[in-house]
Amino acid sequence: MILAWVLCASIGTLIARYYKLQWPGRLLGREAFWFQLHRILMGFTCCLTLLSFILIFIDLRGYSGLDSFPELLHPILGIIVTILTFMNPLIALCRCDPSHENRPCFNWIHWLVGTIAYVLAVLNLFLGLRLERAGDLSSINYHIWLLIFFVLFQFIVEIILEIHTLYHWKRNKKLWQAYRLELEEYNAAKTNPVSLQPRSRPLEPLPRGRCLRVFLMSLHGVVAAAVACILCIVVLAY
Repeated sequence: MILAWVLCASIGTLIARYYKLQWPGRLLGREAFWFQLHRILMGFTCCLTLLSFILIFIDLRGYSGLDSFPELLHPILGIIVTILTFMNPLIALCRCDPSHENRPCFNWIHWLVGTIAYVLAVLNLFLGLRLERAGDLSSINYHIWLLIFFVLFQFIVEIILEIHTLYHWKRNKKLWQAYRLELEEYNAAKTNPVSLQPRSRPLEPLPRGRCLRVFLMSLHGVVAAAVACILCIVVLAY
């Protein structure tokens, strides 16, 4: 669960939210590069969550016997997170064309289900790291503080990216408007039998502020990987 939500899901959600225009024209397979990265990372999240879910039930030979608060919330939240985790890919299979009138509804539903799953999963990690089955960590606190640090770090990175996106929004909008006009002219010239002048297809514009986004993504990836590895080592060591 640590690898699923601290590492894979945290990076996957950032890519979907802030990096759609980061690699213009770049494909992985037949899909946009950002979309494939997002799909791969969230696919790992689903697989790791399902594997963890199955191993827990095998290890306990059934449902958890926790009966004290707040520990008894851990299995309940775990089941809810697992259900939401597999709801979102099913919702994604039903996505409509970007130009369809219902596309905003799909975007909001997909975002809402994913966000609720992520928030509940991180909350459940705090509960899970206090359980005896995780290595009896109730006597040490640095693993909890480390997870708190990561949550705050994730929040700060998202705030910076949100402000950064809003700051460059008008400039990037103008770039894409100019690109669409050039593309329309290119398509019109290509289909016009009278036009004999060869034209190259216009390239998608590079977004403004992309260097800072690359730095933040690299920093976030390193921190997420470090925190995930340390937490896994702590759980295995104790």
